[in-house]
Amino acid sequence: MLKQRVITAVIAGLVVLFVLLFGGTIGWRWLVWMCTVAGVVEFSVMFGRRWYGPPTVFGALLVTLVEWFPHALYHPFLLYLIVAIVFAVPVFTRSPADLKPFSMLVFGALYIGAGGFALIGLRDLPVGWFWLWLFLISIWMSDTAAYFVGRFLGGPKLLPAISPGKTISGMIGGIVGAAFGACLFGWIAHPVHAGAYPLLGALISVTGQLGDLIESAYKRSAGVKDSGKLLPGHGGLLDRIDSLLFAAPFALWMIEIGLHGWFGV
Repeated sequence: MLKQRVITAVIAGLVVLFVLLFGGTIGWRWLVWMCTVAGVVEFSVMFGRRWYGPPTVFGALLVTLVEWFPHALYHPFLLYLIVAIVFAVPVFTRSPADLKPFSMLVFGALYIGAGGFALIGLRDLPVGWFWLWLFLISIWMSDTAAYFVGRFLGGPKLLPAISPGKTISGMIGGIVGAAFGACLFGWIAHPVHAGAYPLLGALISVTGQLGDLIESAYKRSAGVKDSGKLLPGHGGLLDRIDSLLFAAPFALWMIEIGLHGWFGV
């Protein structure tokens, strides 16, 4: 299992690294879109829908709309149309029981799409390569530090009813690890107002860990251990990108505010 996990992580890491180094903004956009569409499919299947069924296709179209045509969502009629489709589902399927799972899928698709939109937005910022790298390093350092500190120190559980494996020590370790990673990378790559980087890294860690807990709650609600089987040794794709999707909008907002004040770039 560990060998399979390492092999999968190395292959996935190399793909992401290649796109980051050579894909440019368009390559990154395509990678994010493919991952988030796959995430919507996993989310749909997790709650008992078919991967090729109409609800899943509708969810994938919503993700595409949010990530490729976000300005379309500013039109009130389109928002009304999305809500109208959700509430009309029981009529078309002649099954009132379909309203709850379809509504949940639409909400999940909008949530996943918003995270993907923010990941794309980070790359499109001024000095976007730097902010995207800082964000990804913060998340990676948070996950890694939380795992090893939690295993080494143990201690009280964070939220055992939702995620039995997570500890308070691991949560704190993740925050410290992300702050350190953001500080080190920021100081080396772009030392402009570097004092703000540790705080940004810590906040990214907090929101990323919250995203991980939210996905764990959804999995418990669906009665599954993993979101899917796409990544051998890791489970599903959502299991790997849940923290990214939840933290990215917050990071984008923080950085956009900072660009006009704190960071001065």
